Amino acid sequence: MNKKSQKHTKKHISIGRKVSLGFAVLAVILFFSSVISVFEFVRMNKALSGAIGDNVASVNIARSLSILTEDYNFKMLDIISFPDDSVAKAAALEQFNSPRDNFNGEFSATMEDLRKSFTTRTEHTCADSVLLAYTAYMQVLQESHTVSQADLESRKDWYFNRLQPFYHKLVHYIDNLAKVSQDALMRNSRRIDDTFYRSIMPAIASVIVGLVIVLLFNYYINYYLISPLQRIKRGISDYRLFRRNYNVETGDTGDELDELNASVRELIEDHRTATKNRF
Repeated sequence: MNKKSQKHTKKHISIGRKVSLGFAVLAVILFFSSVISVFEFVRMNKALSGAIGDNVASVNIARSLSILTEDYNFKMLDIISFPDDSVAKAAALEQFNSPRDNFNGEFSATMEDLRKSFTTRTEHTCADSVLLAYTAYMQVLQESHTVSQADLESRKDWYFNRLQPFYHKLVHYIDNLAKVSQDALMRNSRRIDDTFYRSIMPAIASVIVGLVIVLLFNYYINYYLISPLQRIKRGISDYRLFRRNYNVETGDTGDELDELNASVRELIEDHRTATKNRF
């Protein structure tokens, strides 16, 4: 096979296919950009969901801490309310240290778990306030062994006038910590809604705008470039094969395509004239 035959048999990609391929690539890029936007939303949503889970855990643990403190405080009231007789007093003295040690261990362990679920600096600050109030409460409890030697009225006076103010302050800081965690929970819940609309809407808008641009440019390229070139090609083929008159119109756009059409028309007319003169 000679070089001329190879030239004719070699496959070429038409301009229309090249343009379509280019728009297909653009569409793929827009698609993947939208996928990335959705992926980022899912990732952020997952992170916020984790923060919400931590906030819920903080609220629940803070409430457990409040219940634990309340139970121990009432247990102290039961312990110091023993009658003024030697038998009851001896039995009560054995109860002072053990419940306090248990409460101290449970409180410390609960605070440690609580700190693991904090998501804001404010929660850490509130937790420090709780620990300070707890330390003050425990210092007052150190007086319980001495108070246990007093009579019933003195013990009750110590409980209600000395211990209770520190207890109420401790519970206040625990409740404040639970409120801060609950506020963080509400903020993160609202952030999920805001993030959803901020992440999804741009992705949807980019897809819609991208598709509109692809369609408009595809129409523009086909109408002003591909279709005129195809008409010129058919006009040349009709003249070459059937000697039909070349009357292709490109819309008188005044651009390079219109100049090409005029040049082809002149070339065909010159060829027609030369052919007539030859014969």
